[in-house]
Amino acid sequence: MQRIFLILVLFLFSFSLQANQPSNYGARLSYGLIAKEPPHLRGYQVMLTYDPHRFSWDEINLYFDGGISHFWDNTAVHNSTITIYSLAPIFRYTFKRTGFILPYFEVSIGLAYLNHTRIENRNLGIHFAFQDRVGLGALFGASEKLSIGLHAIHYSNARLSGHNSGLTMPVVLDIGYRFS
Repeated sequence: MQRIFLILVLFLFSFSLQANQPSNYGARLSYGLIAKEPPHLRGYQVMLTYDPHRFSWDEINLYFDGGISHFWDNTAVHNSTITIYSLAPIFRYTFKRTGFILPYFEVSIGLAYLNHTRIENRNLGIHFAFQDRVGLGALFGASEKLSIGLHAIHYSNARLSGHNSGLTMPVVLDIGYRFS
């Protein structure tokens, strides 16, 4: 799975090498501030973003992200960490298109691969899961290179397995940057 992810990342970044093309790529770092399921869960995400700019309609934009998430529970004796690889389309509604600060709302449902099916005493069922994400944030500057937001993230297999405990972080801080 790690090789597939690396090949995907290299493929996406190869598009940015085309001459006279503005960069459609960026990166986002996220850190979980509040956990719900399990309550002692901590973690971060490193995501690469791709915005083809073809899927923009006034205030609505569709872009894609893919990356790695790593979560841990320091209170767990066994099954204390999990790594998740994900790929997702993201719909962003920007409330206004002029000014230095552009607030937005985002929603996404993507695919995820979990390297373990257990964390703490939670049985996640299978390695395959969906990543649900919803949040608010803002783009900054005329070039909209910097973004800061708060999101909720949930991983679940949608009852494709007999076990479906899921992982939920209702408050995640995101900081993103679009490359030049």
